Amino acid sequence: FWNQINDRLTEERNSLAEVIRQEFADRLVSTEEENKRLKTEMSEMRARHRLEVERITKEKEEELEEVHKRVKVAIVKKEEAVNNLRKQYEAAHKRADHLEALLEQQRKQLLGK
Repeated sequence: FWNQINDRLTEERNSLAEVIRQEFADRLVSTEEENKRLKTEMSEMRARHRLEVERITKEKEEELEEVHKRVKVAIVKKEEAVNNLRKQYEAAHKRADHLEALLEQQRKQLLGK
């Protein structure tokens, strides 16, 4: 009788140990699958992030290039305006010199009479 009880208890203990081992193994597999899934998800997120950074960088470089072009155009226009003003100044200066010479000539003619 005691042998039967002892055998039955041993059998139940072994069965329980097997159930616990199986639960642990199942949890381990589940954890490994979750870990693998998370690693894949992280890898995908890094790739998306890298692509987004590259896109934004390219966009900003294009914007900067556009600003650079507009600045160059503005500088060329300002240089043209300065050159035109310089030419106008020189023309006005020559005209003033010419008019002063005419006035001096007329003064001499009037005083010479």
